[in-house]
Amino acid sequence: MFEHKVLQYKLGWKGFDYPGMEKELNELGAQGWETVGTIVPAVGAGQTIEIGVILKRARG
Repeated sequence: MFEHKVLQYKLGWKGFDYPGMEKELNELGAQGWETVGTIVPAVGAGQTIEIGVILKRARG
């Protein structure tokens, strides 16, 4: 059995905070979370305003 988590990262004034995203994902990885997918919806002319990251880890 697994539990799942979805993180949402929004586009900021200077783009996405990739160093911050990496830091958070590394911290969650240390807790046993594994990234298994992403959701990158596009609006308008294909511009992405948010990124969803799907994680899972074993229960227990």
